Amino acid sequence: MTFVYRNSNTGQVVPLEQRDPWLDMLDNWQIISGPSEPTDDASGPASAGPDRPSEHDTKAAWITYAVSRGMSESDAKSLSKAALIEEFGEDLDGED
Repeated sequence: MTFVYRNSNTGQVVPLEQRDPWLDMLDNWQIISGPSEPTDDASGPASAGPDRPSEHDTKAAWITYAVSRGMSESDAKSLSKAALIEEFGEDLDGED
């Protein structure tokens, strides 16, 4: 299972095959996707998935979001960032 980390300062998304202790200790890096089984250091309920990225985030962030919403990774990677935003950008939290 792949662990996906996101830098909250830059929006950079990094997929890794296993947890990275260095990224785990840095406050600006968060795991946005990983194994569904809880770990010892889990503090609170498991997340339902990553938050909707902003339109300024990277294509990788949008791919991660699309996969969390049910799209296959290969399909998400084949789409442009603009197409991913068009498909999954509807969650605007009350904005019209």
